[in-house]
Amino acid sequence: MREKTLKPWHGAAFFLLIMIVFFVVCVPLQSHFGLYGVAATEIILLILALLFAKVMGYSLRSLFPVHSPEGLPMLGTILMWISSYILAMVVSLIQYRLFPGEMETINEGLNDVIYSVPFWVSVIVVALLPAICEEAVHRGVIIHTMYRIRKEWLVVLIMGIYFGLFHANPLRFLPTAILGAVMSYIMLETENMVYSSAFHMINNLVPMVLQEFLLKTSQLQQAQNQLTGTDGTMTVPLISIGVYLILGAAVPFGMYLGNYLLHRRDNVKQPFFPKEQMNRTVLKIAIPSAVFFIAGIICFGCGIYFESML
Repeated sequence: MREKTLKPWHGAAFFLLIMIVFFVVCVPLQSHFGLYGVAATEIILLILALLFAKVMGYSLRSLFPVHSPEGLPMLGTILMWISSYILAMVVSLIQYRLFPGEMETINEGLNDVIYSVPFWVSVIVVALLPAICEEAVHRGVIIHTMYRIRKEWLVVLIMGIYFGLFHANPLRFLPTAILGAVMSYIMLETENMVYSSAFHMINNLVPMVLQEFLLKTSQLQQAQNQLTGTDGTMTVPLISIGVYLILGAAVPFGMYLGNYLLHRRDNVKQPFFPKEQMNRTVLKIAIPSAVFFIAGIICFGCGIYFESML
């Protein structure tokens, strides 16, 4: 079958189909079967992505490009994940501060599903399957419908919005949109789904492993007890937000270094700071870093002054 030219409206229509199937078919599956329903959801997403490729006349290789990864670009991917994860954590902590009850309900619901089965099953369903199935939908089908848009930043923004909406919760929108945007940028720059899939798997796996470790050592429960307010909900201290904002000062440089490594090939050398754009590049890193750092110091100081008095 001849390939049909993909356009942004194809991606929008496909995303709408995905969300309809999600709410009509997948939500009931997850309600009845828990994490196994989540696994079924991921398989359904993959099937829909493959059907799209078939209907539109595309080979799997062209719509889902997979190539052997290289060391430096993979390291760059990991650095970009660390940086974007810190940024997403800042957003999540602020939301937890503003909406503690709602955020706790979301987290408890996720944990109840994830830890209702053996840990190795959770790893497969929560970390491995999304890195394949959700990536096939977003960095496979949808992103290829955006190639007619010439401005890369606009494609990254739209893809982030799609990924945020995909998680179907207003309080999960911003953190997931940030991560989705970065994964989409990585895909656009490498045209290799291995990197974005690795990002996705690491993002889902690392918090699970850390939480499992903390649960076994009882440290997580102790921390939760310390943060629990008189009304029974967890309260995120301003000091914690301040610490993550201070860590966020490293995000711009981490993103830049990760992006540099992403484009670095073993046999190709390029300057770390292009001479013709050095001053502009340094300012792009320094200004947001300073904003993060100052905001972090203010939050940290306010936390010490006001919350220590309570």
